[in-house]
Amino acid sequence: MKEKLVLSIFVSVFLAVLMGGQVYAQTVKAYMGTSPENNVKIVNFVKEKTGIQILQTFQSFGEIEAKVKSEAPNFNADIIVGCGSPLAFMAKKNKWSVPYDSPNWKGVAPEFIDSDKNWFNIANFSFVLVGNRDKLKEKGYTMPKSWKELTDPKWKDQIVMPSPLSSGTANMIRYAFLALYGEEQGWNFLAALDKNIHHYTRSGNAPTDLVGRGEFLLGITSDENVKKRIDEGYPLLWSIPEEGIGYDGTFALILSGTKMMDACKKIIDVLGTQAFSDMMAGIGYMTPRPAPNALYGKTTPKYIKLDLGWAAENRPKWNDIWKEKFRTEFK
Repeated sequence: MKEKLVLSIFVSVFLAVLMGGQVYAQTVKAYMGTSPENNVKIVNFVKEKTGIQILQTFQSFGEIEAKVKSEAPNFNADIIVGCGSPLAFMAKKNKWSVPYDSPNWKGVAPEFIDSDKNWFNIANFSFVLVGNRDKLKEKGYTMPKSWKELTDPKWKDQIVMPSPLSSGTANMIRYAFLALYGEEQGWNFLAALDKNIHHYTRSGNAPTDLVGRGEFLLGITSDENVKKRIDEGYPLLWSIPEEGIGYDGTFALILSGTKMMDACKKIIDVLGTQAFSDMMAGIGYMTPRPAPNALYGKTTPKYIKLDLGWAAENRPKWNDIWKEKFRTEFK
């Protein structure tokens, strides 16, 4: 009887340890920088397809970059699903990311996968100009056709945009204008625009909601939630001014030192599927696998000619210039 009891206890402990290991093996810590609601969609998609639970809290691209830099090389996460190109390129250079040749990423365009398989661009995003239809009508104003129209004094304190010190979208906005006008004239344009900015936001999506609620007339914002807010009934107008818009990727990468490599690889595999591209395109992203885009339809937006490597290399310098010339607070 005693031997059976000991055996029973041993089996129970073994099963508990085994089950605990299984639960642990299915839990991955991630830094994720899409909007909070889109983070949840990605988490749920991965859970449905793999059974893996991603633990995450929302942070902007800039905040994720700062966190990774401060933690390196001992990261408190296993994977990043949603960061900007500066961090993706930096992680590869510093060997913070683990290369993985995923079979599900075969055949995608070069801008969506690193040649050495250190990062994976799950979706391109951009920025657009948004306006509140009702408030513009009250003022008798129309949507600006050119970015330079935003420097008109009539828009003073009526424009919101994110801060490049916290937001990947804002970093993209900044380097798009510097590429469009050249660095000297680009900084002059940003200085003129700053005079009409009420405040800078922490998140790239925040201007969509602020303008949608009628708190401000215009916003420069990430394109990812615009269609959803329109569908929800917000009186939003959106446009691409005649000069075009910039873009960046939404990058995923496995962080070095992770003890969850197999689970991370499964997540990367899922992110390379047509089904995932379909979901992201349905939100409003341009995706690795061709899919109808919720915002742009079958039309490719007019893009400003950019060099993302140039933008990533110069970001620290541009941040220093920003701190000298512009407001550093954001909310």
